[in-house]
Amino acid sequence: MQNKFNVTYVFFGCIFLLVCYLVWMMAKQMIAPIIFGFVLAGVFNPLNNRFIEKYKLSDNLAATVTSCLIILLVLIPLIFLSIALSKEALSLYQTIMKAMSHHEVNDFLFGDGPVAVLIKSVSDITGVDIDMEQVKTTVFGTLKGISGTVISSINSIVGNIITFIFDLAIMMIVVFGIFVEGKRLKTYIFDLSPLPSDQEQKILDKFNQMNYVTLVCNGVGGVIQGVLGGLALWAAGIESVVLWTVLMIFLAFVPLVGISIVTIPASLYLVLTGSPASGVALFIFTALVGLIVENWFKPKFIGNRIQINSTFVLLAIIGGMGVFGMGGIFYGPIIGILFLTIVEIYHDQYNVVS
Repeated sequence: MQNKFNVTYVFFGCIFLLVCYLVWMMAKQMIAPIIFGFVLAGVFNPLNNRFIEKYKLSDNLAATVTSCLIILLVLIPLIFLSIALSKEALSLYQTIMKAMSHHEVNDFLFGDGPVAVLIKSVSDITGVDIDMEQVKTTVFGTLKGISGTVISSINSIVGNIITFIFDLAIMMIVVFGIFVEGKRLKTYIFDLSPLPSDQEQKILDKFNQMNYVTLVCNGVGGVIQGVLGGLALWAAGIESVVLWTVLMIFLAFVPLVGISIVTIPASLYLVLTGSPASGVALFIFTALVGLIVENWFKPKFIGNRIQINSTFVLLAIIGGMGVFGMGGIFYGPIIGILFLTIVEIYHDQYNVVS
């Protein structure tokens, strides 16, 4: 009898693992839109609940209205933005090469400018012969590779429009399904979990709070910095403004560095190419925008929803981008806060010291 009982459990375990493997094989091609669907649903779920509680809409009608708003406010602008980016990406490489071939910039880096003099001084001190032509070739090759990657990434999104639309459709199906079946799905998952309900709820609350902070608070802050920075670049005469604006919006999600990755080189380029007033004005303006948004707007917007160390967020974003690509900007902090929440629960409830 005991042997039969053990065999049953082993057989059931094998079947369960096989089914899990088959489900993963079916879902792995859609994992990114599914995950982002959960993230997006978590952000807009309060709005969906408001339609149900305040305006007395049914679950299906509220989910339909909220999903339509997401399409109008998020997805349609994203599609048009992708098309605009594909057009500007085509001139990115030529713009970079034109900037690098400019006499003042070329002299600054490879001639008698400060950077070139510093490299020569290091060469003299260390006794290591540094071939400036080789350095120049390496720099140009790196820039060509980076710009080529950017161009191919953007064009692949727009070029493979069928996959792009398919991913958006999967994401919206997930969002709609969570709005309609979210309460039942939550109950089902909580029943499967061996954790107490209060700890499960704490994990879910942290997930939703981090979603809000990442997408809404940081998103609004990123749009403010990116748009104002883009306007400043346009006023200074920098080309491909839409591309740089979008890039700055994404970079604004990254703590400590943010849009300075774009604005500092742009300011330096303007100074070196005979527009020192524009370069200094661009640097001062974008620095003030960054300081105000990061030190006043975001803390006021976020409030007491969630507190997390900026360095930890930076590392989570870098790690997330290494695994998920650009989506890691959003996934990394969420995974990081879930990790910290689980550690906190373990420390408070299960870390029994004998």
